[in-house]
Amino acid sequence: MESSLYKNYKRKFFVGLGILLALTCLALARYNMLLGIFGFIVTLTGMYAFSYMDRQEEAAREREIKEEALSLVSAEAPEESPAAAAISLAFLQVDDYDEVFHSLPDEQRPLLVAAVDKFLREWAASLGAYLHKTGRDSYTLLLPLQELEALEQKEFSLLDEVRKINVGDHPPVTLSIGAARGVDAGNPARLGQLARQALNLAIERGGDQAVVKSPEHTWFYGGRTEAVGKRSQVRARVTAAELDRLLKTAKNVVLMGHVGMDFDALGAALGLAEIAGHYGKPAKIVIDRQGGAVERLFSLVAGHNPELLCEKEDAVELTSPQTLLVLVDVHRPQMVISPKLLSRAGSIVVIDHHRRGEEFPEHVKLSYIVPAASSTCELVGELAHYFPEEIHFSSLAATAMLAGLVVDTKRFTFGTSSRTFRVAAWLREAGAAPAVIRELFTDTLEVMLYRARILQSVEIVGGKYAVAGNDEPFAGAQVAASRAADNLLEIAGVTASFVLYPVEGGMRISARSTGAVNVHRVMEKLGGGGHFTVAAAFLPDVGMEEARRRLLNILHAELEEGR
Repeated sequence: MESSLYKNYKRKFFVGLGILLALTCLALARYNMLLGIFGFIVTLTGMYAFSYMDRQEEAAREREIKEEALSLVSAEAPEESPAAAAISLAFLQVDDYDEVFHSLPDEQRPLLVAAVDKFLREWAASLGAYLHKTGRDSYTLLLPLQELEALEQKEFSLLDEVRKINVGDHPPVTLSIGAARGVDAGNPARLGQLARQALNLAIERGGDQAVVKSPEHTWFYGGRTEAVGKRSQVRARVTAAELDRLLKTAKNVVLMGHVGMDFDALGAALGLAEIAGHYGKPAKIVIDRQGGAVERLFSLVAGHNPELLCEKEDAVELTSPQTLLVLVDVHRPQMVISPKLLSRAGSIVVIDHHRRGEEFPEHVKLSYIVPAASSTCELVGELAHYFPEEIHFSSLAATAMLAGLVVDTKRFTFGTSSRTFRVAAWLREAGAAPAVIRELFTDTLEVMLYRARILQSVEIVGGKYAVAGNDEPFAGAQVAASRAADNLLEIAGVTASFVLYPVEGGMRISARSTGAVNVHRVMEKLGGGGHFTVAAAFLPDVGMEEARRRLLNILHAELEEGR
């Protein structure tokens, strides 16, 4: 490329030569007009030619400068990876907003709102994320994918930090977080859908936790405190209204609980069967014969209404697209008595108080999952007061439902609220018989001896976990194990108990907690689940030694993490 100095010199030389030639020719024009015209044309042609050459050279120089700049940029800034460029979406919601903020005096409420907002904005800024407040208790967060992955590695420590916010005397501030990732950037609608599903799942599991969803997987973090899920009267009223509509359009009603049906499942099913009767709909309760105390309640029900109970084989023929199938005290498809019914029923309703897991039936028309409730019987008893038609329970149904309350609250010592006692009072007024309940809870000598052998095998892990078991097959093992798990909590310093016993096809674990440990999280790692203080798991195709080894590995990991 020629230098600009040389180009300017060349242009001036030839233009000057052309002008000199033109002047010479003009001077001779009086002798020859043709020479003058020729000189003028030569001058114009030369000027145009050199102007065109200059424009071409300038364009070439500009291209050269751009190429140099691009090469410098590409050399200094490495290409961004797809992971670094990916964006994830999260929805955040303050749990039980009304309860937390209305517990403060009027002058302190704005201070707590400001403290929560400030905390979340500073936290989002530290991630390089965008945070937008969408409501008084809700936020939307856009953040880089690598920051979401970092939060997962720390198990969303934000959940612990936000509980430290303190403005006056109020319940701890907790968050429910639903996040989504693994979706193509060209499909933001799918990303938002997954994030919303994750948030709903976090709320239904009791709040104070984060749920991250991708199209293929779901991850759970937090959930270390007792359920704080909302239990507004509005939600109960809306649920009752929708159930009213479904009952009116159904041909018949089938009620089904979990494998190893207990008092809470059977009591709730009896209450709903009587509600269906008020609508003139025939109802059936699917049962499985497990023996033990609940077998006595089966006998009472059969004596009162022989047509109400049915075996799972018979229930298949009774279930059709016009059937309303109601799952009580269970929501995981693999835990129901007869999974076949899920694909046969036209409408499915779920009423449960256990923390929701990843597995959930398809095509559910109505879901009422409230982990903050003590029992499913409590939920059914409360719903009965919101139906358009006045519901009256029989003495048998009221007794069964009160028995469910007594069992799941450990005789009203765990997981109770004012609503628990309110429902208990309603049931007592409806004719619930405490003497009958006491008789239902008595144990046989064989059950007591089996339980004694369980207690003799106890091992204290880390000074806080009691692990025991009995590998002898026994028809009343479930009852004995659950009672033994309750007994182990009476040991000084023990905050959670785990009892292992054999069942057909594998081993089962009954877990209990004083409220200091979330046994649902522990059982979830073994494929089970349940409630914060009451949970269970089934380990297929393993014996006592292997089941115990898996449980101890999880408990030691919990101890290492300081839980």
